[in-house]
Amino acid sequence: KKKASILLVDDTPANILALRAVLDCPHYDLVEAKTGFEALRWCEEREFALIVLDVKMPGMDGFETARRIKENTKNTDIPIIFVTATYR
Repeated sequence: KKKASILLVDDTPANILALRAVLDCPHYDLVEAKTGFEALRWCEEREFALIVLDVKMPGMDGFETARRIKENTKNTDIPIIFVTATYR
């Protein structure tokens, strides 16, 4: 049976590590991207069941990344979960 692919997008390695710890499961194929641009490239190459996307990233933030991902009609139904490590 084919594994569901989940794209994890975050520029902070510790956050990717935390997401991997929570989502690591034999049923998922976890793919990492460190930038919005890298996430866009992955979305051109593969199909994802879910995208977990950091809000604050340099270059292109999570909201712009999501908008650009959804511009491609093959990605319109992919759920996106926004995450942020910002705290006060």
